[in-house]
Amino acid sequence: MVQAAGVAGAPSGPAEHFQGLRGFDDRNAPSFACAIMGDLHLEPGHAMAQFEEARRQLITAINEPGVAAPRVVQLGDLGGYKFRPGSRDCFQRGLEYLAGFGAPTTLVLGNHDLEGDEFETDEENLAAWHETFCQKHFWAADVGPATFIGLSTVRFRSNPWSVHEVHVDEEQRAFFRERLAAAAAAGRPVVVFTHAPILGSGLKVVQTVHVKNRCAWLNHSSNPHEFIDLVHQHPNIRLWFSGHFHLSHNYADSISVVGGTAFVLTGVIGECNRDGFRHSRLLKGTAEGYELYTMDHDTGALRLDLAHRWDDPSAPHPLLPEEELICDPSAGWLCSQVECSVDDSQLSSAIDLPPAVTWLNAGPGCMLAVQASASLPSGLADLTDEIIVEYDTRCMSPIGLVSMDLPDDCSVGLVDAQGRAVDAVHTDGSAAVAVEIHKEDGELHQRIKRNQAGGFFQIYQHNKWNAKKKKQAEEAAARQAQQQQEDALAAR
Repeated sequence: MVQAAGVAGAPSGPAEHFQGLRGFDDRNAPSFACAIMGDLHLEPGHAMAQFEEARRQLITAINEPGVAAPRVVQLGDLGGYKFRPGSRDCFQRGLEYLAGFGAPTTLVLGNHDLEGDEFETDEENLAAWHETFCQKHFWAADVGPATFIGLSTVRFRSNPWSVHEVHVDEEQRAFFRERLAAAAAAGRPVVVFTHAPILGSGLKVVQTVHVKNRCAWLNHSSNPHEFIDLVHQHPNIRLWFSGHFHLSHNYADSISVVGGTAFVLTGVIGECNRDGFRHSRLLKGTAEGYELYTMDHDTGALRLDLAHRWDDPSAPHPLLPEEELICDPSAGWLCSQVECSVDDSQLSSAIDLPPAVTWLNAGPGCMLAVQASASLPSGLADLTDEIIVEYDTRCMSPIGLVSMDLPDDCSVGLVDAQGRAVDAVHTDGSAAVAVEIHKEDGELHQRIKRNQAGGFFQIYQHNKWNAKKKKQAEEAAARQAQQQQEDALAAR
Protein backbone atom coordinates (compact mmCIF):
# COMPACT_ATOMS: atom_id res chain seq x y z
CA MET A 1 0.00 0.00 0.00
CA VAL A 2 1.31 3.47 -0.89
CA GLN A 3 2.24 5.35 2.28
CA ALA A 4 2.73 9.11 2.13
CA ALA A 5 0.90 12.15 3.41
CA GLY A 6 -1.65 12.93 0.71
CA VAL A 7 -1.71 15.98 -1.52
CA ALA A 8 -5.13 16.72 -2.95
CA GLY A 9 -5.89 17.08 -6.61
CA ALA A 10 -4.57 15.69 -9.87
CA PRO A 11 -2.58 17.28 -12.71
CA SER A 12 -4.62 18.96 -15.42
CA GLY A 13 -3.92 20.27 -18.90
CA PRO A 14 -1.21 18.67 -21.08
CA ALA A 15 0.03 16.61 -18.13
CA GLU A 16 -3.34 15.17 -17.16
CA HIS A 17 -2.09 11.70 -18.06
CA PHE A 18 0.63 11.85 -15.39
CA GLN A 19 -0.12 8.89 -13.16
CA GLY A 20 2.24 9.72 -10.30
CA LEU A 21 1.81 7.50 -7.28
CA ARG A 22 -1.72 6.62 -8.41
CA GLY A 23 -1.56 2.96 -9.28
CA PHE A 24 2.13 2.72 -8.36
CA ASP A 25 1.43 0.25 -5.58
CA ASP A 26 0.82 -3.36 -6.67
CA ARG A 27 2.14 -5.91 -4.23
CA ASN A 28 0.47 -8.74 -6.16
CA ALA A 29 2.35 -8.06 -9.38
CA PRO A 30 4.37 -11.17 -10.32
CA SER A 31 6.98 -9.00 -12.03
CA PHE A 32 7.95 -5.38 -12.51
CA ALA A 33 10.28 -3.31 -14.68
CA CYS A 34 11.24 0.11 -13.35
CA ALA A 35 13.01 2.81 -15.36
CA ILE A 36 15.19 4.91 -13.06
CA MET A 37 16.39 8.26 -14.33
CA GLY A 38 19.02 10.41 -12.68
CA ASP A 39 19.32 14.20 -12.95
CA LEU A 40 17.27 15.33 -15.95
CA HIS A 41 18.15 19.03 -16.25
CA LEU A 42 15.70 19.34 -19.13
CA GLU A 43 16.58 21.98 -21.72
CA PRO A 44 14.41 23.45 -24.49
CA GLY A 45 14.92 23.30 -28.24
CA HIS A 46 16.92 20.61 -29.98
CA ALA A 47 18.15 19.24 -26.64
CA MET A 48 14.64 17.90 -25.97
CA ALA A 49 15.07 15.46 -28.85
CA GLN A 50 17.56 13.52 -26.72
CA PHE A 51 15.12 13.32 -23.83
CA GLU A 52 12.27 12.24 -26.08
CA GLU A 53 14.37 9.49 -27.66
CA ALA A 54 15.51 8.33 -24.21
CA ARG A 55 11.90 8.19 -23.08
CA ARG A 56 10.99 6.00 -26.06
CA GLN A 57 13.87 3.66 -25.23
CA LEU A 58 12.80 3.36 -21.60
CA ILE A 59 9.12 2.92 -22.47
CA THR A 60 10.07 -0.04 -24.67
CA ALA A 61 12.22 -1.51 -21.89
CA ILE A 62 9.57 -1.34 -19.15
CA ASN A 63 6.83 -2.70 -21.39
CA GLU A 64 8.53 -5.87 -22.57
CA PRO A 65 6.26 -8.92 -22.88
CA GLY A 66 5.71 -10.55 -19.51
CA VAL A 67 6.19 -7.38 -17.43
CA ALA A 68 3.18 -7.06 -15.13
CA ALA A 69 4.01 -3.71 -13.55
CA PRO A 70 5.88 -1.07 -15.60
CA ARG A 71 7.09 1.75 -13.34
CA VAL A 72 9.18 4.95 -13.53
CA VAL A 73 11.22 6.69 -10.80
CA GLN A 74 13.05 9.98 -11.31
CA LEU A 75 15.77 11.02 -8.84
CA GLY A 76 15.38 14.81 -8.90
CA ASP A 77 16.91 17.89 -10.54
CA LEU A 78 14.26 18.26 -13.21
CA GLY A 79 15.29 21.35 -15.15
CA GLY A 80 18.34 22.97 -16.68
CA TYR A 81 18.98 26.69 -16.26
CA LYS A 82 17.06 27.68 -19.40
CA PHE A 83 13.98 26.30 -17.64
CA ARG A 84 14.76 28.13 -14.35
CA PRO A 85 15.27 25.17 -11.99
CA GLY A 86 12.86 25.01 -9.09
CA SER A 87 10.30 27.31 -10.70
CA ARG A 88 6.65 26.45 -11.25
CA ASP A 89 7.28 26.49 -14.98
CA CYS A 90 10.18 24.06 -14.57
CA PHE A 91 8.02 21.71 -12.50
CA GLN A 92 5.33 21.83 -15.18
CA ARG A 93 7.88 20.98 -17.88
CA GLY A 94 9.08 18.04 -15.82
CA LEU A 95 5.52 16.90 -15.21
CA GLU A 96 4.75 16.94 -18.93
CA TYR A 97 7.89 14.96 -19.72
CA LEU A 98 7.16 12.32 -17.09
CA ALA A 99 3.50 12.10 -18.13
CA GLY A 100 4.71 10.90 -21.52
CA PHE A 101 5.80 7.57 -20.04
CA GLY A 102 2.18 6.54 -19.61
CA ALA A 103 3.07 4.48 -16.54
CA PRO A 104 2.83 4.95 -12.78
CA THR A 105 5.63 7.40 -12.04
CA THR A 106 7.04 8.94 -8.90
CA LEU A 107 10.02 11.12 -8.06
CA VAL A 108 12.06 12.77 -5.33
CA LEU A 109 13.54 16.26 -5.12
CA GLY A 110 17.16 17.13 -5.82
CA ASN A 111 19.07 20.21 -4.72
CA HIS A 112 18.25 22.20 -7.87
CA ASP A 113 14.52 21.56 -7.45
CA LEU A 114 14.42 24.01 -4.54
CA GLU A 115 16.27 26.95 -6.06
CA GLY A 116 13.24 28.57 -7.66
CA ASP A 117 13.92 32.29 -7.94
CA GLU A 118 10.23 33.13 -7.54
CA PHE A 119 10.15 31.83 -3.96
CA GLU A 120 11.58 33.35 -0.80
CA THR A 121 11.57 30.19 1.33
CA ASP A 122 12.19 26.49 0.91
CA GLU A 123 8.72 25.81 2.28
CA GLU A 124 7.08 27.88 -0.48
CA ASN A 125 9.19 26.15 -3.12
CA LEU A 126 8.35 22.69 -1.78
CA ALA A 127 4.64 23.55 -1.67
CA ALA A 128 4.74 24.47 -5.37
CA TRP A 129 6.33 21.09 -6.12
CA HIS A 130 3.53 19.37 -4.15
CA GLU A 131 0.89 21.30 -6.06
CA THR A 132 2.40 20.33 -9.40
CA PHE A 133 2.98 16.62 -8.82
CA CYS A 134 0.08 16.00 -6.41
CA GLN A 135 2.17 13.77 -4.20
CA LYS A 136 4.26 14.01 -1.06
CA HIS A 137 8.03 14.37 -1.38
CA PHE A 138 8.62 11.16 0.61
CA TRP A 139 6.74 7.96 0.05
CA ALA A 140 6.69 4.16 0.21
CA ALA A 141 5.01 1.72 -2.15
CA ASP A 142 4.89 -2.06 -2.47
CA VAL A 143 5.68 -3.22 -6.00
CA GLY A 144 5.64 -6.97 -6.43
CA PRO A 145 7.86 -8.51 -3.75
CA ALA A 146 9.71 -5.27 -2.91
CA THR A 147 9.01 -2.10 -0.96
CA PHE A 148 10.14 1.09 -2.71
CA ILE A 149 10.97 4.10 -0.50
CA GLY A 150 11.74 7.62 -1.73
CA LEU A 151 13.24 10.48 0.32
CA SER A 152 13.82 14.10 -0.75
CA THR A 153 15.86 17.14 0.13
CA VAL A 154 13.90 19.93 1.83
CA ARG A 155 16.61 22.58 2.14
CA PHE A 156 18.30 24.97 -0.25
CA ARG A 157 18.12 28.54 1.09
CA SER A 158 18.18 27.27 4.68
CA ASN A 159 21.23 25.04 4.35
CA PRO A 160 23.91 26.17 6.82
CA TRP A 161 26.69 25.99 4.23
CA SER A 162 26.39 24.88 0.62
CA VAL A 163 22.91 25.42 -0.81
CA HIS A 164 23.46 22.22 -2.79
CA GLU A 165 23.66 19.92 0.22
CA VAL A 166 20.89 17.31 -0.04
CA HIS A 167 19.16 17.27 3.34
CA VAL A 168 16.57 14.75 4.53
CA ASP A 169 14.78 16.12 7.61
CA GLU A 170 13.72 14.30 10.77
CA GLU A 171 10.12 13.86 9.60
CA GLN A 172 11.36 11.82 6.66
CA ARG A 173 13.98 9.97 8.68
CA ALA A 174 11.30 8.88 11.17
CA PHE A 175 9.10 7.75 8.26
CA PHE A 176 12.10 5.87 6.81
CA ARG A 177 12.79 4.06 10.08
CA GLU A 178 9.12 3.09 10.41
CA ARG A 179 8.87 1.76 6.87
CA LEU A 180 12.13 -0.17 7.19
CA ALA A 181 10.87 -1.84 10.35
CA ALA A 182 7.53 -2.69 8.73
CA ALA A 183 9.22 -4.15 5.66
CA ALA A 184 11.55 -6.22 7.81
CA ALA A 185 8.62 -7.56 9.83
CA ALA A 186 6.86 -8.52 6.60
CA GLY A 187 9.98 -10.11 5.14
CA ARG A 188 10.05 -7.68 2.22
CA PRO A 189 13.24 -6.43 0.53
CA VAL A 190 13.60 -2.65 0.27
CA VAL A 191 14.73 -0.47 -2.65
CA VAL A 192 15.61 3.14 -1.72
CA PHE A 193 15.66 6.22 -3.97
CA THR A 194 17.41 9.50 -3.02
CA HIS A 195 19.00 12.27 -5.03
CA ALA A 196 22.43 12.02 -3.37
CA PRO A 197 24.10 8.87 -2.07
CA ILE A 198 24.92 8.27 1.57
CA LEU A 199 28.21 8.51 3.40
CA GLY A 200 29.75 5.05 3.47
CA SER A 201 28.17 3.92 0.21
CA GLY A 202 31.57 3.68 -1.49
CA LEU A 203 30.31 5.20 -4.75
CA LYS A 204 32.54 7.26 -7.00
CA VAL A 205 32.48 10.92 -6.05
CA VAL A 206 33.86 14.14 -7.53
CA GLN A 207 36.31 15.26 -4.86
CA THR A 208 37.05 18.72 -6.24
CA VAL A 209 33.34 19.54 -6.57
CA HIS A 210 31.01 17.70 -4.21
CA VAL A 211 33.52 16.70 -1.52
CA LYS A 212 35.16 20.14 -1.62
CA ASN A 213 31.79 21.87 -1.20
CA ARG A 214 30.57 19.29 1.34
CA CYS A 215 27.44 18.46 -0.62
CA ALA A 216 28.37 14.93 -1.72
CA TRP A 217 26.38 12.84 0.75
CA LEU A 218 22.90 12.96 2.26
CA ASN A 219 22.99 15.32 5.25
CA HIS A 220 26.70 15.85 4.62
CA SER A 221 27.10 18.50 7.34
CA SER A 222 24.80 17.01 10.00
CA ASN A 223 25.11 13.42 11.24
CA PRO A 224 25.56 11.77 7.84
CA HIS A 225 26.41 8.44 9.54
CA GLU A 226 22.76 7.84 10.41
CA PHE A 227 21.94 6.36 7.01
CA ILE A 228 24.74 3.79 6.82
CA ASP A 229 23.88 2.79 10.39
CA LEU A 230 20.34 2.05 9.20
CA VAL A 231 21.74 -0.01 6.33
CA HIS A 232 23.70 -2.13 8.81
CA GLN A 233 20.61 -2.49 11.01
CA HIS A 234 18.34 -3.45 8.09
CA PRO A 235 20.00 -5.97 5.76
CA ASN A 236 16.72 -6.15 3.82
CA ILE A 237 17.77 -2.88 2.13
CA ARG A 238 18.94 -4.56 -1.06
CA LEU A 239 19.34 -1.62 -3.46
CA TRP A 240 19.87 2.14 -3.00
CA PHE A 241 19.72 4.36 -6.10
CA SER A 242 21.11 7.91 -6.31
CA GLY A 243 22.18 10.47 -8.90
CA HIS A 244 23.67 13.93 -8.18
CA PHE A 245 27.18 13.40 -9.59
CA HIS A 246 26.35 13.36 -13.33
CA LEU A 247 28.61 10.34 -13.82
CA SER A 248 28.14 7.38 -16.11
CA HIS A 249 27.90 3.72 -15.13
CA ASN A 250 31.31 2.85 -16.58
CA TYR A 251 33.33 3.05 -13.37
CA ALA A 252 34.23 0.13 -11.15
CA ASP A 253 32.62 2.04 -8.27
CA SER A 254 29.46 3.13 -10.08
CA ILE A 255 27.98 0.17 -8.19
CA SER A 256 29.32 -0.41 -4.69
CA VAL A 257 28.32 -3.22 -2.35
CA VAL A 258 28.29 -2.79 1.43
CA GLY A 259 27.22 -5.95 3.24
CA GLY A 260 24.34 -7.21 1.13
CA THR A 261 23.27 -3.75 -0.09
CA ALA A 262 24.13 -2.56 -3.59
CA PHE A 263 24.50 1.21 -3.91
CA VAL A 264 23.80 2.25 -7.47
CA LEU A 265 24.95 5.46 -9.13
CA THR A 266 22.54 6.66 -11.80
CA GLY A 267 23.69 8.71 -14.78
CA VAL A 268 22.07 11.42 -16.88
CA ILE A 269 20.16 11.48 -20.15
CA GLY A 270 21.27 14.86 -21.49
CA GLU A 271 24.51 16.65 -22.25
CA CYS A 272 25.14 17.61 -18.61
CA ASN A 273 27.16 14.41 -18.13
CA ARG A 274 30.75 14.71 -16.93
CA ASP A 275 32.32 11.94 -18.99
CA GLY A 276 30.56 11.72 -22.35
CA PHE A 277 28.12 8.88 -21.57
CA ARG A 278 24.33 9.13 -21.34
CA HIS A 279 22.94 6.45 -19.04
CA SER A 280 19.81 5.49 -17.09
CA ARG A 281 18.98 2.39 -15.04
CA LEU A 282 16.45 -0.39 -15.53
CA LEU A 283 15.49 -2.59 -12.58
CA LYS A 284 13.59 -5.80 -13.29
CA GLY A 285 12.11 -7.80 -10.43
CA THR A 286 10.26 -11.04 -9.84
CA ALA A 287 9.32 -12.92 -6.69
CA GLU A 288 12.73 -14.61 -6.81
CA GLY A 289 15.15 -11.77 -7.43
CA TYR A 290 16.19 -8.77 -9.48
CA GLU A 291 18.27 -7.81 -12.48
CA LEU A 292 19.84 -4.37 -12.85
CA TYR A 293 20.69 -2.95 -16.28
CA THR A 294 22.32 0.12 -17.78
CA MET A 295 20.41 1.77 -20.61
CA ASP A 296 22.91 3.40 -22.98
CA HIS A 297 20.94 6.22 -24.58
CA ASP A 298 23.46 6.70 -27.38
CA THR A 299 22.94 3.15 -28.64
CA GLY A 300 19.65 2.11 -27.04
CA ALA A 301 21.37 -1.03 -25.74
CA LEU A 302 20.81 -2.63 -22.35
CA ARG A 303 23.74 -4.03 -20.35
CA LEU A 304 23.24 -6.38 -17.40
CA ASP A 305 25.23 -4.97 -14.46
CA LEU A 306 23.93 -6.93 -11.46
CA ALA A 307 21.66 -9.89 -10.67
CA HIS A 308 20.78 -11.36 -7.29
CA ARG A 309 18.09 -13.20 -5.35
CA TRP A 310 16.08 -11.16 -2.86
CA ASP A 311 16.51 -13.82 -0.17
CA ASP A 312 20.25 -14.28 -0.66
CA PRO A 313 22.02 -12.46 2.22
CA SER A 314 25.42 -12.66 0.55
CA ALA A 315 26.97 -9.71 -1.25
CA PRO A 316 25.89 -9.34 -4.88
CA HIS A 317 28.70 -9.10 -7.42
CA PRO A 318 28.58 -6.41 -10.12
CA LEU A 319 28.94 -7.73 -13.66
CA LEU A 320 30.47 -4.64 -15.26
CA PRO A 321 32.46 -5.72 -18.34
CA GLU A 322 36.10 -4.81 -17.89
CA GLU A 323 36.46 -3.60 -21.47
CA GLU A 324 33.81 -0.91 -20.87
CA LEU A 325 35.23 0.44 -17.62
CA ILE A 326 36.86 3.86 -17.56
CA CYS A 327 40.06 2.80 -15.87
CA ASP A 328 42.80 5.24 -16.86
CA PRO A 329 43.02 9.04 -17.00
CA SER A 330 43.19 9.14 -20.79
CA ALA A 331 39.81 7.39 -21.04
CA GLY A 332 37.89 9.92 -18.99
CA TRP A 333 38.72 13.03 -17.04
CA LEU A 334 37.12 11.75 -13.85
CA CYS A 335 39.03 8.49 -13.76
CA SER A 336 41.32 8.46 -10.74
CA GLN A 337 43.87 6.03 -9.43
CA VAL A 338 43.06 7.27 -5.91
CA GLU A 339 40.44 5.18 -4.17
CA CYS A 340 37.55 7.09 -2.61
CA SER A 341 37.60 4.87 0.43
CA VAL A 342 40.09 3.64 3.01
CA ASP A 343 40.60 -0.06 3.54
CA ASP A 344 41.95 -1.83 6.62
CA SER A 345 45.56 -1.83 5.43
CA GLN A 346 45.43 1.92 4.93
CA LEU A 347 43.94 2.40 8.37
CA SER A 348 46.71 0.45 10.05
CA SER A 349 49.68 1.97 8.29
CA ALA A 350 50.62 4.40 5.58
CA ILE A 351 54.15 3.07 5.15
CA ASP A 352 53.52 0.66 2.28
CA LEU A 353 51.29 2.90 0.19
CA PRO A 354 52.47 4.20 -3.18
CA PRO A 355 54.37 7.49 -2.87
CA ALA A 356 51.68 9.35 -4.82
CA VAL A 357 49.39 9.18 -1.76
CA THR A 358 50.51 9.95 1.78
CA TRP A 359 48.11 9.06 4.58
CA LEU A 360 48.24 10.95 7.88
CA ASN A 361 46.35 9.98 11.02
CA ALA A 362 44.59 13.12 12.21
CA GLY A 363 42.66 11.99 15.27
CA PRO A 364 40.01 9.37 16.05
CA GLY A 365 38.05 8.55 12.91
CA CYS A 366 39.98 11.01 10.77
CA MET A 367 42.72 10.57 8.17
CA LEU A 368 44.20 13.00 5.68
CA ALA A 369 45.33 11.99 2.21
CA VAL A 370 47.97 14.08 0.44
CA GLN A 371 47.25 13.23 -3.17
CA ALA A 372 49.82 13.96 -5.85
CA SER A 373 48.78 15.29 -9.23
CA ALA A 374 49.69 11.99 -10.89
CA SER A 375 46.89 10.43 -8.88
CA LEU A 376 44.30 13.05 -9.70
CA PRO A 377 41.80 12.71 -12.52
CA SER A 378 43.22 13.75 -15.87
CA GLY A 379 42.12 17.27 -16.70
CA LEU A 380 42.06 18.40 -13.08
CA ALA A 381 45.82 18.71 -12.81
CA ASP A 382 45.51 22.22 -14.22
CA LEU A 383 43.46 23.15 -11.15
CA THR A 384 46.00 21.98 -8.62
CA ASP A 385 49.15 19.87 -8.42
CA GLU A 386 48.24 18.37 -5.07
CA ILE A 387 45.29 18.39 -2.73
CA ILE A 388 44.70 17.26 0.83
CA VAL A 389 41.48 15.30 1.35
CA GLU A 390 39.96 14.48 4.73
CA TYR A 391 38.50 10.98 5.14
CA ASP A 392 36.04 9.65 7.68
CA THR A 393 37.54 6.29 8.60
CA ARG A 394 34.35 4.97 10.19
CA CYS A 395 32.56 5.17 6.85
CA MET A 396 35.71 4.95 4.74
CA SER A 397 34.69 8.01 2.73
CA PRO A 398 36.05 11.47 1.81
CA ILE A 399 34.19 14.25 3.64
CA GLY A 400 36.04 17.46 2.79
CA LEU A 401 39.08 19.17 1.34
CA VAL A 402 41.78 20.58 3.59
CA SER A 403 43.82 22.38 0.95
CA MET A 404 43.90 22.82 -2.81
CA ASP A 405 46.88 25.15 -2.67
CA LEU A 406 49.96 22.95 -2.38
CA PRO A 407 53.17 24.27 -3.98
CA ASP A 408 55.54 21.96 -5.83
CA ASP A 409 57.83 19.84 -3.66
CA CYS A 410 56.18 21.00 -0.46
CA SER A 411 56.04 19.08 2.81
CA VAL A 412 52.86 18.45 4.77
CA GLY A 413 52.79 17.65 8.46
CA LEU A 414 50.75 17.90 11.64
CA VAL A 415 51.83 19.97 14.65
CA ASP A 416 50.70 20.08 18.29
CA ALA A 417 49.86 23.10 20.44
CA GLN A 418 53.57 23.74 21.06
CA GLY A 419 54.35 23.67 17.36
CA ARG A 420 56.11 20.30 17.58
CA ALA A 421 55.74 17.76 14.79
CA VAL A 422 53.16 15.04 15.43
CA ASP A 423 53.91 11.48 14.30
CA ALA A 424 50.89 10.97 12.06
CA VAL A 425 51.83 7.43 11.03
CA HIS A 426 52.57 5.63 14.28
CA THR A 427 50.14 7.58 16.51
CA ASP A 428 46.48 8.40 15.95
CA GLY A 429 47.31 12.08 15.41
CA SER A 430 44.92 13.31 18.10
CA ALA A 431 47.60 15.64 19.51
CA ALA A 432 47.60 17.68 16.32
CA VAL A 433 46.02 21.14 16.38
CA ALA A 434 47.00 22.20 12.87
CA VAL A 435 48.19 21.07 9.47
CA GLU A 436 51.25 22.93 8.23
CA ILE A 437 52.37 23.10 4.61
CA HIS A 438 55.97 24.17 4.06
CA LYS A 439 57.59 25.13 0.79
CA GLU A 440 60.72 23.37 -0.41
CA ASP A 441 62.91 26.05 1.23
CA GLY A 442 61.18 25.55 4.59
CA GLU A 443 59.02 28.66 4.46
CA LEU A 444 55.54 28.19 5.95
CA HIS A 445 53.05 28.29 3.10
CA GLN A 446 49.76 27.55 4.86
CA ARG A 447 48.51 26.63 8.32
CA ILE A 448 45.08 25.04 8.72
CA LYS A 449 43.75 24.79 12.27
CA ARG A 450 41.58 21.95 13.52
CA ASN A 451 37.95 22.97 13.05
CA GLN A 452 34.99 22.79 15.44
CA ALA A 453 33.92 19.47 13.94
CA GLY A 454 37.23 17.96 15.04
CA GLY A 455 38.76 17.68 11.57
CA PHE A 456 40.68 19.95 9.23
CA PHE A 457 38.40 20.34 6.22
CA GLN A 458 37.75 23.91 5.13
CA ILE A 459 34.48 25.51 4.07
CA TYR A 460 34.94 26.44 0.43
CA GLN A 461 31.32 27.15 -0.40
CA HIS A 462 29.17 29.31 1.84
CA ASN A 463 25.42 29.66 1.36
CA LYS A 464 25.07 31.44 -2.00
CA TRP A 465 21.42 32.30 -1.39
CA ASN A 466 22.27 34.20 1.78
CA ALA A 467 25.16 35.91 0.00
CA LYS A 468 22.82 36.96 -2.81
CA LYS A 469 20.21 38.32 -0.40
CA LYS A 470 22.89 40.20 1.53
CA LYS A 471 24.20 41.76 -1.67
CA GLN A 472 20.67 42.73 -2.72
CA ALA A 473 20.07 44.34 0.68
CA GLU A 474 23.34 46.27 0.47
CA GLU A 475 22.52 47.47 -3.04
CA ALA A 476 19.04 48.53 -1.94
CA ALA A 477 20.50 50.41 1.03
CA ALA A 478 23.01 52.12 -1.24
CA ARG A 479 20.25 53.16 -3.64
CA GLN A 480 18.17 54.49 -0.77
CA ALA A 481 21.10 56.46 0.61
CA GLN A 482 21.81 57.89 -2.83
CA GLN A 483 18.16 58.87 -3.23
CA GLN A 484 18.10 60.50 0.19
CA GLN A 485 21.24 62.46 -0.67
CA GLU A 486 19.73 63.62 -3.96
CA ASP A 487 16.48 64.58 -2.22
CA ALA A 488 18.40 66.57 0.38
CA LEU A 489 20.31 68.44 -2.31
CA ALA A 490 17.11 69.15 -4.21
CA ALA A 491 15.46 70.55 -1.08
CA ARG A 492 18.13 73.22 -0.55
